[in-house]
Amino acid sequence: MVEISQVDVSDYDSVSRFAQAAASHGPIKAVIHTAGLSPSAGCAQKILEVDLLGTVNALDAFLEVAQSGTSMVCVASMAGHMGSNLASELERHLATASRDQLLDHPALKIDKADPHGTARAYGLSKRGNLLRVQASAQAWGRVGGRVNSVSPGVISTSAGRQEINGPAAKFITLSPVGRVGTPQDIVNAVSFLVSAESSFITGNDILVDGGVVSSLQWDNLKA
Repeated sequence: MVEISQVDVSDYDSVSRFAQAAASHGPIKAVIHTAGLSPSAGCAQKILEVDLLGTVNALDAFLEVAQSGTSMVCVASMAGHMGSNLASELERHLATASRDQLLDHPALKIDKADPHGTARAYGLSKRGNLLRVQASAQAWGRVGGRVNSVSPGVISTSAGRQEINGPAAKFITLSPVGRVGTPQDIVNAVSFLVSAESSFITGNDILVDGGVVSSLQWDNLKA
């Protein structure tokens, strides 16, 4: 049986009602949080609300109903690995700030006139996703659950193709694999993380980007 619910991930109460409804059907084995907006969404604030706060809402709401054997996977992005030079104070805020204070940090107040605002909001959000998953692992472990993330690179989805036609095109040429990613590449990683084969993995991220991040890192070092 499949049930469909409309959920606003930027609203904790909406996500919590969904989590409680899911738990009413029995033990939750897997939660895959995929909701997110790309940099082409056009509004930095909305990206922060959906991609950053939305992930925190999902992590917190499903922690309330998680139990032994529950595995949650949040879909982040390779952008989270590219923005790893943030100030330690900001990284701690992204990882641990309460839901109601998360978006109050000065670094998250992005001017609507900033031409790079949506890209900044996206990068900060996805970096925050990785950090939040790490910081949430202990709480999830106390109830017998696990939480991890998957960071896709450039993937051939409807949203991904918009990025490929724009700024993301350069990443394909950087990929040692030499191709764009497919949805199945992400499915494979998520399937592993929610399976018993990954029972000793929590608080971690699998980067599924065709090697783009590693290429950027070492090309920059050679330069």
